Amino acid sequence: MAKDTKHSHNSKTISEIKKEVDFTVLTPKKIPDDWTLEIKTTLGVMLHYMDSKDTKLMVAIHQRKGVPLSPYDFPHAQLVDINGNKGYFQEWIDGGEIDKNGDTITGGLLNWVQDDTFIEMNSSILPKERMLEIARSMK
Repeated sequence: MAKDTKHSHNSKTISEIKKEVDFTVLTPKKIPDDWTLEIKTTLGVMLHYMDSKDTKLMVAIHQRKGVPLSPYDFPHAQLVDINGNKGYFQEWIDGGEIDKNGDTITGGLLNWVQDDTFIEMNSSILPKERMLEIARSMK
């Protein structure tokens, strides 16, 4: 699991945040050990997992108090199963193109509700399968 990294902008730890919010904060178990974690609390909890050099955002996981999801909220998304919950995955429109850093854009946007927590995960670096693996490891 990625380490709780303190950044210059006074990132709190997950343990501290869990005591402050009125929803369950879930963390992924299948994250490479060399990724760093930046935590922000604005309208919920934002977990930003960065590469080992702390320069590329590998995956962002935003959480807040859950609201029921409907397929009508995600008309262009593919229905996926995440720990028995309905999830909605939508690829980026510019998927397959090269970004300004020379990386191929992959991944997309994944939304689901688990343990009364609304979770939105996004990545332009990780493929859909890797995002789903991380999502399914959230506890």
